[in-house]
Amino acid sequence: MVKSIGMIGDSIAHGYHDEYGLGYFARFAQKILSVHSGEYVFNNMSQSGDNIADATQRAIHEVLSRNFDLILVNIGINDLRRRKDSDLLLDFSEGARKMYWNKLLDILALTKAKIVVLDLTPVIEERYSKQATLVRYNADVERYNEIIKEICNNRNIAFFSRYDSWKKRELKDLYKDATHPNAKGHQIMADELYDYLNAHNFI
Repeated sequence: MVKSIGMIGDSIAHGYHDEYGLGYFARFAQKILSVHSGEYVFNNMSQSGDNIADATQRAIHEVLSRNFDLILVNIGINDLRRRKDSDLLLDFSEGARKMYWNKLLDILALTKAKIVVLDLTPVIEERYSKQATLVRYNADVERYNEIIKEICNNRNIAFFSRYDSWKKRELKDLYKDATHPNAKGHQIMADELYDYLNAHNFI
């Protein structure tokens, strides 16, 4: 029986800035099919610019209308925009983010699918230009990963942590800008995702 894998996320999950137009989800799909030919189909429902509220709404219309065996979630970096060098609040308060994450996972729980949540990868703070008005900081990314992990742990949902290993890499060689991986970065993400899912018997 053919199994279906879906992805819901933002521009990184969508594949933005992959020079070959694939992104890590499509590269991951290629890797699976090279081993399990004809056994899986894939649907990437990610959208550039989406935040956690957008993903929650998208799940209602796109996830619940399909029959997935596995759903991957990689969302949140767009919740962490700040005005540069200011103490202004994030676009989403911590309480609002927790509320939307729980709502999203409630929706996904209505399906028969297994769920795997991916953490947020680091940003290259120094790549934001002096003219940039909106920036992201790794301190915010780290805190958000803690929040998402706690929510997943409380629900017994698999949480794939990548931040620590990615922070040790030469990100300037793997990113196109401050946030988005290039083709090389997307390939590493695809390989890591395949290895994680394979090791934990999701595929």
